[in-house]
Amino acid sequence: MTLKELALKRESCRSYKESVVSHKELKEIMETACLSPSACNSQPWRLIAAEGEKAKEVSAMIQKSGRNQFVEEASAFIAICETPAVLRAGVCFDQQHFAQMDVGMVTMLLTLAAADKGLSTCILGCFDEEGVKSALKIPAEIPLRLIVAVGHAKEPGVREKIRKPAAETICFNEWT
Repeated sequence: MTLKELALKRESCRSYKESVVSHKELKEIMETACLSPSACNSQPWRLIAAEGEKAKEVSAMIQKSGRNQFVEEASAFIAICETPAVLRAGVCFDQQHFAQMDVGMVTMLLTLAAADKGLSTCILGCFDEEGVKSALKIPAEIPLRLIVAVGHAKEPGVREKIRKPAAETICFNEWT
């Protein structure tokens, strides 16, 4: 499969089968995600998989606001925390928040690694942060940025990707 085919295969799934994602599969997709680039190779992330009973606990914390009811069906979750980045001297610290971009890249690679294994994901930003941190024993000072639901899609196939026209998102040599 080409990278473009994989990108087309990856989508936000909101309907999962009641089948388990194996511990081995979770470990493999997290290990692949951790190959993601990061500023000064700081790797400012910690990925925490929640499976089995712990996944049910995390699912409840994601649904607490009344949103994301579909996560009840997901087999597992991967919490993505931002850890302190150690950047080399000479890097311009005031213009960019590198760690947040690095967390975005590790998340994208995680979802592509899952799609490559035939798994479906949904990146979630709404959840009871204190509840999830308590369930997963994440220290209070560590930001929990995202949670990725992982499972097997109930419906096979991929929805059509709806994207802005290329002329609105890419250009060459100058802003046009």
